[in-house]
Amino acid sequence: MSRIDSMFARLREKRECALIPYIPVGYPTAKESESLIRAIAESGADLIELGVPYADPLADGPTIQEASLAAVENGINLKSCLSMVRKLRASGLETPIVLMGYCNSFLAYGLEKLAEEAKLAGVDGFIIPDLPSLWQSLGFKFSNLDHYK
Repeated sequence: MSRIDSMFARLREKRECALIPYIPVGYPTAKESESLIRAIAESGADLIELGVPYADPLADGPTIQEASLAAVENGINLKSCLSMVRKLRASGLETPIVLMGYCNSFLAYGLEKLAEEAKLAGVDGFIIPDLPSLWQSLGFKFSNLDHYK
């Protein structure tokens, strides 16, 4: 059973809701966001959404846009997000982690490569808000990637 499935099963059994905070990776700095992620996990988050910064975050509100642009200026990208997850997992963090970002970031990285590297890093899933219409036009389902079936 995956970390996410286990988490929801545990919460369902206790009849509790999930606490799922969002944090943009690399804001205000990579080091500070890593410390914040650890603190969030230690404070009882059930799952953590890590925002993958994007240079053109049009679908986000002004606060997340500002954080995303600052993270991009700090040199944070999808590869550094995966590295951070790998480092967090190596230090023993077991809280489920999902990457949230724009489809273009994931497509540019390469879906097979992303699935393989995300699995090795310890990423538990993805949230891709702009996925549905674009993905349907591409005729592709993310579940086709063996790593995330």
